[in-house]
Amino acid sequence: MSQAFTQFVKILGRGRKGARSLTEQEAEQAMWLILTETVAPEQIGAFWMLIRIREETVDETVGFTRATRRFLAERGGIEHKVQLDWPSYAGKRNELPWFLLAALALANDGVKTVMHGHSFRGEERIYVDQVLKAFNWPLCQTRSEVDEQLELRNFAYIALANIDAKLSDMMDLKYVLGLRSPVNTVVRMMNPFGGEHSVHGVFHKGYDDLHLEATGQLGDPSVLVFRGGNGEAEVNPERDVVLGKHQQGVSSWTSWPKAEREHKRLKDNLDLARLAEHWQGVSLDPFGEQAVRQTLASVAGLVFKVESHEACLSLADTIWSKRDKSALSLQETL
Repeated sequence: MSQAFTQFVKILGRGRKGARSLTEQEAEQAMWLILTETVAPEQIGAFWMLIRIREETVDETVGFTRATRRFLAERGGIEHKVQLDWPSYAGKRNELPWFLLAALALANDGVKTVMHGHSFRGEERIYVDQVLKAFNWPLCQTRSEVDEQLELRNFAYIALANIDAKLSDMMDLKYVLGLRSPVNTVVRMMNPFGGEHSVHGVFHKGYDDLHLEATGQLGDPSVLVFRGGNGEAEVNPERDVVLGKHQQGVSSWTSWPKAEREHKRLKDNLDLARLAEHWQGVSLDPFGEQAVRQTLASVAGLVFKVESHEACLSLADTIWSKRDKSALSLQETL
């Protein structure tokens, strides 16, 4: 148990009139203790649930993220400069993870991309690590393996547990507490390898505002955030999407209309062959085509600093047309 940590639980739990949110400095100190000291599981659980009840503030998010980044920086970096940081922590429930094809297309075009994530086993969702395994794509266990995959393929995936075990354990508190904690926000924002650009998918309205405002306070150079399919950074072509962007010190919001092209969502058809065959050009998946196209357009617009929707779509089409169709093949099923 950490006596130093009890002060933060007291601040949050002093009752309706006495409790308050943490300052940015207090949040950073609390997160640092969690990551570096022996804080009891009961303390950690109480801490995150007290914040979860009223949801994390921008200052708390900034403090948690600063501490996490500082902690990971002391663990050591990687040799290659990461151009695109792509957190993936929600999983897909009713559709396939089409955003993965968008990320791989960007990597195929030369954008060095690191995707990191966490799987909640036992949930009826598809996670990126499961899909990559089925495609016989290497899953990185160490930072040196991330470097190797960036050199070979411009794309690397590493699980949160292989970035830091404590962060992974805190994510799995969901199994004990029954609710996701603010750690879900932190891991999306931590950018563990210092990527030049980062894309955040969120599920609930309001968290896009939270991410964008916190990003500005952190001074991040280039971030895209939006409410995506099942909480992943994937544009749902059946709905309008509002994209939040922070770039060159300026935050802005842009609304894109839903896709105009014909598409049909094959709800609950989670056959991974759809992904492979669409990538290979063997068959065209109407929903997948628009999910990939719109997602690729949004992220490519961030990376290459393209503004208009039409120009982003044109760029996405060019990148997609250049993909190596032989790069993906289905090895096994889930």
